[in-house]
Amino acid sequence: MLKVSKVEHNTLFSTDWVELKQVVCPARNVKGYDYLHESRCNGKIVVLLPFRRTKSKTEYLLRKEVTPCWSMQQVISSITGGYEKSKGIKGTAVMELEEEAGYEVKEKDLIPLGTCRGTKSSDTTYHLFGIDLTGIDKTTGAEGDGSELEKQATCEWMSNLNKCEDPMAYVAYTRLREME
Repeated sequence: MLKVSKVEHNTLFSTDWVELKQVVCPARNVKGYDYLHESRCNGKIVVLLPFRRTKSKTEYLLRKEVTPCWSMQQVISSITGGYEKSKGIKGTAVMELEEEAGYEVKEKDLIPLGTCRGTKSSDTTYHLFGIDLTGIDKTTGAEGDGSELEKQATCEWMSNLNKCEDPMAYVAYTRLREME
């Protein structure tokens, strides 16, 4: 068995939201592997794919919002949010669903779909959840986080993910389908 010596994670650049880091591990011949760390949420994001069943199909609640690193036009994605330590992973998911879509649910109603990673250039872990909203009406207005982009965002029920640009939505969708 290969003994791994000291692994160093050094911060190369930092803002309030993200850090560019570099890992070094001489014993594994890693002399400098750069990656992004989302410091605002300790590298953890919640992803929700709410769904509802009708007589003829299943629909998914997706978000239409401007995501500047993707486009200055609205794109379709899953409902997401950065981890808030005081709420925990499930509490953050519940909060984001109410904040971004206006549905008030309980942690026990979430369907855990595991975790995944988006890219090898980031250490972000995505915590995926489904939630069955069949027969549940919105309880509040979707207030967002107060930013201009969230004020312009909407959520829409869609019967497929064909126009969705968010890979996490597809991972959640695939895992939900595997549970059927």
